[in-house]
Amino acid sequence: MCGRYVLYSTPEQLVGAVRRRTGQQRVAMVGEGPRENYNIAPTHTVPVLRPFRGVPTLGPAVWGYPPKTVFNARGETAFDKPTFAGSEPCVFIMDGWYEWTADEDPAPGDRRKQPWFMHAGGEPIFIAGLCKAVDGVVYATMVTTAATPELEWLHHRMPRVLVPGEGSGAGDARDVGGPGGADDEVRRWLEGDEVMLRAIAAVPPQHGLGGLVSEKADKAVGNVANNGPHLIGR
Repeated sequence: MCGRYVLYSTPEQLVGAVRRRTGQQRVAMVGEGPRENYNIAPTHTVPVLRPFRGVPTLGPAVWGYPPKTVFNARGETAFDKPTFAGSEPCVFIMDGWYEWTADEDPAPGDRRKQPWFMHAGGEPIFIAGLCKAVDGVVYATMVTTAATPELEWLHHRMPRVLVPGEGSGAGDARDVGGPGGADDEVRRWLEGDEVMLRAIAAVPPQHGLGGLVSEKADKAVGNVANNGPHLIGR
């Protein structure tokens, strides 16, 4: 479940998105920021958002907890699992993720499943994550939850998308890429105590997925060695 995703937004665009969602103008980035990647997989180094001395900071993390590369954490049980003990909240940022279904009209001899690209029309998507440092390296895992009704056709699980707050008073609260406010789930996830984190992780988003779009992707994405905008038809 959610073992591949896409990030093509520039570092400048990511900083802008973080400002909109957190309401903070000061955003830090470690290094030059990520390069575009249309086939991100576990073990790759990816950008995650964490607070550092009160400042939202984008920095690198290895996707997948060692030693078995645990790249997903079930939101309903993550806080009770020894694997995730000592973890802190972080946020994955992506332009979309891949999911696979059976191909209803395959080419002769082609047994590959059909990949789908889920995106928000060019606006970065924020996903709940957990992270911790091991031997000086930061590792991160993506929180998943039961799929919402509109996404159940694709898979029974989905990444825990962090949505803008319904009471933000800015933009359309149904739009996953809309501006946030004091009750934006990105802020609540990064600033909340364990009670709040458990509450967010345990259930799918109750609103805010109206901006998600599903489109067929190139089957070549199944091989992590393949990369490029052609995988999503750009």
